[in-house]
Amino acid sequence: MSTSSKDRSKARLAGWGVLAVVTGLVGYWALAGGEEATPVVVAKAKAEEQSIRSRKPDNVKPAELEQEDQSVKLWKGIQSLPNKTELHESLLSDLARFHRYPPENRAIKTPEQDPITQTFAVDERTTHSEEGDSLTIWTDEKFYLRGDTIRVFAYQADSDGDRVSADLTALLVYEDQQVVGTLAFSDSDGDLVYEVLMEAGSFNSQVLEAGIFKVIVDTDIDGLRDAAAFTLSEDTGSYTGSLRDSVTADGNLLIEAEVDISREGRYYFQGSLYNDEQSPIGTTQNALELTAGRHWIPLEFYGLLIRDAGQDGPYLVKQLSIARVTVPMARDSAFEPGYYTERYSLDQFTDSPYREP
Repeated sequence: MSTSSKDRSKARLAGWGVLAVVTGLVGYWALAGGEEATPVVVAKAKAEEQSIRSRKPDNVKPAELEQEDQSVKLWKGIQSLPNKTELHESLLSDLARFHRYPPENRAIKTPEQDPITQTFAVDERTTHSEEGDSLTIWTDEKFYLRGDTIRVFAYQADSDGDRVSADLTALLVYEDQQVVGTLAFSDSDGDLVYEVLMEAGSFNSQVLEAGIFKVIVDTDIDGLRDAAAFTLSEDTGSYTGSLRDSVTADGNLLIEAEVDISREGRYYFQGSLYNDEQSPIGTTQNALELTAGRHWIPLEFYGLLIRDAGQDGPYLVKQLSIARVTVPMARDSAFEPGYYTERYSLDQFTDSPYREP
C-alpha cells in the first residue's frame, strides 16, 4: 500500500472513531429525549471534526467528509469491515435505532418516559441529617405565570420517618444571586405539613422579574436544610382546544393543534401520542417563529413509530406543551386535550425506517 493510501486510511479510521463517539452521544440524546443537549453535542462534534481535519494529510479532501451524513457514512464504514467486533455490531444496532424515526420523534414505552410529563413533574426533595432526621420540600407546580398562586410545602420527620413539629425558616432567592425576602410557613390544618402561599410575580408589593426562584428552607437541626426551585414565566399563549388529524402522503400521522400566541417570538411545541391513557406510542416536537394571534401547529408522528406500537387507531393525543424560547424557557402548564383521532389502521402508515444507508 502506498504512503498516501496509508495516510488516507488512517485519517478515515480516525474520523470513524470520533464519529462513533459523536453518533453515540447524539443517539443517547435522542433516546433520552433531551431538549437542551443538542447544541452542546453539535458544537463538540464540529470542534472534534475540525481538529481531525487539521491533522489529516493534504491529499485527503474535505469534500470526501461532506458527501454524506456523518452517521450514515459511519454505518457504511462499519458495514464494509470484513471482521466486525462486538463493539461494531453494537454500534450498527445503535445507528439503526437512531435512524429508525426522524430526529423529532421518539418512542416511549411507559407514561413515566413521556418527556412532557417529565418536564412538568413536581420535584419533591428530601434531605437527611447525620442523626437520621429529614426535611422534605416541594412546590405544587414547576412553572407559574404572573398572578398564579404558588404553594410551597415542607415537613420535618424523625429518624423513624414520622412527621414532627418543626421550626422552619425560609428565604426566597432569585437566580441564586438576589435575596427577595423571608417566607413564613404555617400549619393551619395540623397535619404537620407546613405551607407557604404567595402570588407569582410579586412579593411585598415588589414586582418580580421572570426567572428561576429558590425557596431555601432551614430547620433548627444543624445542617438540615434544602431548597425547592420554580420558574416564573412570561405568558406564552395557549392551545385553544381545536385539533384535527390526517394521514400524510408519506404515511405519517399529522396532528394539527390551534394555538393563540400572545407575543411574537420563537416557540417550541411538543405532543405525545398514546393508544389509550396508559399505553404510550411516542412523542414529537416542532419549533416555529410565530407572530401574535392564532395559528395551526403541525405535529407529525412518523408512520413506523405508530406501526411499532402495534395497534390500530383511534389514537389519543395525550399531552401538548408550548414554550417560548427565552432564557429560561417560558412555559405554561401541559395541556391535555382528550382528543382521539379517526380510526386509522396500521397498514395506512409507512413501514420504512426514516433513513437507511
